[in-house]
Amino acid sequence: MKQALECLVVALTWSLAVTDSNILTGANDIVVCRRDDGDLYATPFNVQFGKKDIWLPRSGHTVSLKVNGEMNPLSMTLDNRGRGYFSTTETVQTNYRFWSALFGVSDPLPNQMTDSATPAQLEKLNLLPGRNGLEFQVQTGSGSIVSTSANIFFLNCSQKIVVSDIDGTITRSNVRGFVLPALGLSDWKHEGVVELYRKISDRGYVMMYLSARAIGQSDSTRKYIFSLREEGYKMPPGPVFLHVDSIVNAFATEVIEGNPDVQKIAKMTRLRGVLGGNPLYAAYGNKDTDITAYKALNIPEDRIFRVNPDSIITRESGGPPKNYTDHIKEIDSIYPDLINL
Repeated sequence: MKQALECLVVALTWSLAVTDSNILTGANDIVVCRRDDGDLYATPFNVQFGKKDIWLPRSGHTVSLKVNGEMNPLSMTLDNRGRGYFSTTETVQTNYRFWSALFGVSDPLPNQMTDSATPAQLEKLNLLPGRNGLEFQVQTGSGSIVSTSANIFFLNCSQKIVVSDIDGTITRSNVRGFVLPALGLSDWKHEGVVELYRKISDRGYVMMYLSARAIGQSDSTRKYIFSLREEGYKMPPGPVFLHVDSIVNAFATEVIEGNPDVQKIAKMTRLRGVLGGNPLYAAYGNKDTDITAYKALNIPEDRIFRVNPDSIITRESGGPPKNYTDHIKEIDSIYPDLINL
């Protein structure tokens, strides 16, 4: 009987492992602002703990939050895919139960789970203006602590955002940009992009970095972006938003199926909903799907810029192509100074 039960556990765990391709752990950054009604609003709290850090089953684990180095009373729970959620119902936190998680009966109904924090929950974070450090922690059944980091950007709701795709826009190739940073080969970028983005940021705009990479690549992606340097310039800070899926599925979405614009539109729509109005001032991309997404969000075509593999930039509204040097010379006319008005 005992042997049969052990075989059943192994079979069920293996079945979950085969159907669950979320291997890596990671989290998206979060944008928060206080609207005119006095309440705080935020983009989703997207966090995933993969099989590399917590072997199956993961459902029911508590996710603790540490903000700016201090433990916070707010917490989340993992579902059977290893993704964090807030409960929409008043429930008493129970201890992790292996058998409930294994048989898939520990997850609440879909309408009882959300990745959005309420204004009251956001108040508990005690955020400071600007960038706040965030760490998601899970204590496993063995007692070990696994964690992943992100940032919470507490912005003014009138803040103007400049969106940049990552792969093919900061990097010089979609596929190589996807793969080479994971291999430690990070300097595959367009020459001039760091100086451009830093000068845009210095004029009061917030850069937003958007990619179809999987959320499990968040740590390596941030490390790559913010390690870039050019002649005294370094990449400016800004929220990083990746695809909430496994690496296999994210790669298929970006490279094979070729329709990452749906996910990008959804993320930018949520950001616009948080800040109100249309905070998306300008955008840089390299693929037709990038341009489609930017147009769908009503970014003016004369501020949508396409970057080709030879580091040549063109406006979607037309006009002569420019290299980065010439584009930077036009920065005063494209980006009015928001700091020294």
